[in-house]
Amino acid sequence: MKLTVGFYCGLARRLSKETEAEVEVHEGATLRDVCAALAKKFPAFLGQLIVPGTHDLVEPHFFNVNGSRAANLDVTVQEGDRILLMAITAGG
Repeated sequence: MKLTVGFYCGLARRLSKETEAEVEVHEGATLRDVCAALAKKFPAFLGQLIVPGTHDLVEPHFFNVNGSRAANLDVTVQEGDRILLMAITAGG
């Protein structure tokens, strides 16, 4: 299935030179599978956004799925989900 991942953080946008990307994953895929697909599409993400080998997200990055922060990368995604790759930022 095809999913669109929006890049709602500066680093993902800077490394990909895009505001969103379409990735293809299998039915029943998790957010970890999405990380693996993003790493394959954008090798520059490895080490800076995505941990090589485990496909964890490097802090402070996280996924927002359909308007809610995903609890972990084992969350199953479905076609049509609105997925954003985000980063926690502090300001003042």
